[in-house]
Amino acid sequence: MKIFLSGSVPLIIVIIALFQKIEWRRHIKEQARSYFQEGAWIKFALCLTVSVLGTMIVTVIVGRFLTFFAFLVPLFGMSMISYGTIDVMHRIRRGQEFGLRDFFPTDQLGSVVGLYFIKGLYLFFWSLLLAVPGIIKSYSYSQAMFILNDNPGIGIDEAITRSREMMKGHKWELVVLQSSFFGWAILGSFTFGLAIVYSLPLYAMSMFVFYDYVKNGYLKSNQYKNVYTVY
Repeated sequence: MKIFLSGSVPLIIVIIALFQKIEWRRHIKEQARSYFQEGAWIKFALCLTVSVLGTMIVTVIVGRFLTFFAFLVPLFGMSMISYGTIDVMHRIRRGQEFGLRDFFPTDQLGSVVGLYFIKGLYLFFWSLLLAVPGIIKSYSYSQAMFILNDNPGIGIDEAITRSREMMKGHKWELVVLQSSFFGWAILGSFTFGLAIVYSLPLYAMSMFVFYDYVKNGYLKSNQYKNVYTVY
């Protein structure tokens, strides 16, 4: 019974969030969409998809010959992609060019990989207490990579702590924003994932804009209607 309830919690949360008609969510997605100039949308989707698939393929290949080290490939690959995606979104907002290589930055490599690993470890232990604590903490730590990108040189624990403090009072807002993409996930199951790939740029940039809104207090002060940052 406990397992059933734990598995049902995420679905229940998504269903509730889907019925939230909130104006700021529309503003965030509109602003995110406005940053993509001609060709950038498809280019971003293809580069990010190739990066993730490439990491998965290399993981399988390495796992066949070096099983003990197989976990290092996704650890390094996905952590670099997570950080690199933020760098790419900065470039898109400035109207700059970007390519596949930009999704694998080497700056702050130790901190990036360390943050990805430590955050995953924390979430693993929280998830042992059933689904709800793990879900709550995943939202508490959700801004840590953005913070690390914004503040080069800060420690891993500091990035996680700042994320936890930043997300106080904003966890449900992020749930509501992410749930608005649930339809794309359903559509993706009928299009062999193509709908998900197509929605990746808007999703990623919306998360980026959300970070800016929360960091600058726009959601609490209701100033989001007049926010269109130019880089």
